[in-house]
Amino acid sequence: MTTAIGYVGLDHHHCVPYLESIEQLDAEVIAYANPYAGTPASTGTERLTNIPNYDDSGALLDDIDVDLLWVTAANRDTPAIIRDAVERGVDVFTEKPAGRTAAELESVATTVTNSDVTVGLSYTWRGHPVSRHLRELAADGFYGDVRGFDLRFVASALSHRDTDHYLFNAAASRGGIVQWLGVHWIDLLPWILDEPIKRVNATTRHTNRMVNIEDGATIQIETASGAIGTHTCGYYLRDGRYDTAFNVYGDEGHSCWDPMGATFGFDEETTLELDSSSDAWRATPHRQVTHEYTPSPGYGGSWGLSFFEQFLAARKGSATNPADLNDALQVLRVLDAIYASAESGEWVQVAQK
Repeated sequence: MTTAIGYVGLDHHHCVPYLESIEQLDAEVIAYANPYAGTPASTGTERLTNIPNYDDSGALLDDIDVDLLWVTAANRDTPAIIRDAVERGVDVFTEKPAGRTAAELESVATTVTNSDVTVGLSYTWRGHPVSRHLRELAADGFYGDVRGFDLRFVASALSHRDTDHYLFNAAASRGGIVQWLGVHWIDLLPWILDEPIKRVNATTRHTNRMVNIEDGATIQIETASGAIGTHTCGYYLRDGRYDTAFNVYGDEGHSCWDPMGATFGFDEETTLELDSSSDAWRATPHRQVTHEYTPSPGYGGSWGLSFFEQFLAARKGSATNPADLNDALQVLRVLDAIYASAESGEWVQVAQK
């Protein structure tokens, strides 16, 4: 049966890619709410015509029977939107990180736990075939003892971005580059290694006077096993450019991967480099695995589509939810520690469940 979707937040940067993905799923947007209609990035309405529309999600839920609420709203407003849907028995798929702080999402998590509702988070990099491969390698002991990692998510400068949008406002979003782009690797690292981030030591930079969020950060991260690495985030580059890395080093093996490439897009190929000193790899200790993308519109292209399909299947109990509200809470706890460390200049422990 086709999933009936109510979409919330058409002014968001990811709205149109999400709508392109939804068009390829066994799902249909039957109504939308646009609580930020006056913001400069409003473009989603151009794709949704002749369906009911509302000023807020509550009015939509009062008037329309939907199976799923798909949310791209400000971090400040997302917890209340999720709670409202869950209390009405409506499933939710939401943009990350789903709140400004872990505390804001805690009560929502309790509501979800006491319900039969499924809530999914858009940590779609978990669905990338290279991410899944690395998770399998880690589980098989490829790295041996993980000693360190080099993470990087650097993007085009704020001078090339619409900084009037709420994404770049601390009251609505809390943070900048770390919680918007750097957060992907903050979620992906512990998922791949299957161990939590234990503590962080962060320095943030606020060099753009037009915004009140950080446009750069360097973060030291220590995992539960004692591995220590760095995560560099920044709005530093020329228009449309990216510089990303996801490299992991163990005493037996290491992996190197540039997830994004120089420009955004998933219609060519990506290469994973692997090197191992174990006996099993003696004949070919250095290997390259190239993944050719099947071109597809939407958020994350074809692998993003697979992630969304898994979430829809999880709603029906036929798959595992690829990223749930507990995952969102753990990421927010790491973000809490990062921003606390940036303020104090000290290492800060990450709160656990």
